[in-house]
Amino acid sequence: MFEITMLPARQGDALWIRWGDEHDPHQMMIDMGTEEVGNLIREEIEALPKARRTIDLLVVSHVDGDHIGGVLTCLAEADPVPGLKIKDVWFNGFQHLSGGMVAQPEDNDGGSLEPLGPAQGERLSTWLRKQRWNKALKGGPVQRFPGETPKVVKLHDDFKITILGPTPTRLEEFIPTWAEEVEAALEKGQLTEVSPGLEPLGSKKPPVLEEKEDLEILAETGNAPDDSKANGSSIALLIEYKGHQVLLAGDAFSDDLVEGINAAGGNGRLKLAAFKLPHHCSRNNVFKPLVESVDCDHWLISTDGTQFRHPDAVALARVITYSRIRKPILSFNVPSEFNGWWNNDNWKNLYDYDTQYGSKEDGLTLQFS
Repeated sequence: MFEITMLPARQGDALWIRWGDEHDPHQMMIDMGTEEVGNLIREEIEALPKARRTIDLLVVSHVDGDHIGGVLTCLAEADPVPGLKIKDVWFNGFQHLSGGMVAQPEDNDGGSLEPLGPAQGERLSTWLRKQRWNKALKGGPVQRFPGETPKVVKLHDDFKITILGPTPTRLEEFIPTWAEEVEAALEKGQLTEVSPGLEPLGSKKPPVLEEKEDLEILAETGNAPDDSKANGSSIALLIEYKGHQVLLAGDAFSDDLVEGINAAGGNGRLKLAAFKLPHHCSRNNVFKPLVESVDCDHWLISTDGTQFRHPDAVALARVITYSRIRKPILSFNVPSEFNGWWNNDNWKNLYDYDTQYGSKEDGLTLQFS
């Protein structure tokens, strides 16, 4: 078996990946949505038999609250889950931004590294110093070096993970922001949640799409790319199992993803079973070169539209217009007002795409075979 579940994560990401024996699968998790969502994921883990409470890898893509928050309430700042074993956690802490390392638990002398970082990154780092932290990278950063073949990490049963990002430059660019947020938190005498990058809100009303060319006009709407330093630091991964490749982009920049895809041997035509679009399908992170860099059947969008009214209509228009695959499938983890616009039979017939929706209770699970 090989399946990916996009859990209900409010405006964020929470991905649960399983592979191998369907009765006792290996497991990988990427992010856990907001702090509220973390409590629900904890219930999901506790519902598993104790013998199946092993997570081969937990990835925290970056410090934005809708990705890291749930990890705090589910794990880092909660009582231990009975029987839970996490073999490795990938997260770039403050020391990693400048290429530093973290000691592994068996070598840890009690914490010579001071807990610096944005508020939620700080809170998570305190817990991580007692865990296997970036163990597969020998305690170093999760990153891709430009001009080099991306690092590949293999888990059980030849499950492959190719690290597409971030680059050392993106991590280094985040240092001033990280330090400033720590200083502000210290001055207040408390830790505060990391604010997501500012960006234009999506539209409150669906676009007017009546003619064939209307979607292309919408796709060609101009806008500046994302410049959030936190988003630029996102861990982006290409996973592969039994010939099925899935790209999990976090909130990474569009240009960085294209560069990573080419470095991984995509050469502009990487074959994917699914692509979890960056930044919840924001127009600032989904551009024509990115869509055209892959051959992809399922385009995954994780958000309920709160806060920024994602998915952005311009971004979805780019996916449909520039997709190399006939009838691309827009796969939403939960139904919402803003993704519901696209469940329109007239639009589907006119623009040759399809949709699928998960439930508000369970999200959406895709199975690959």
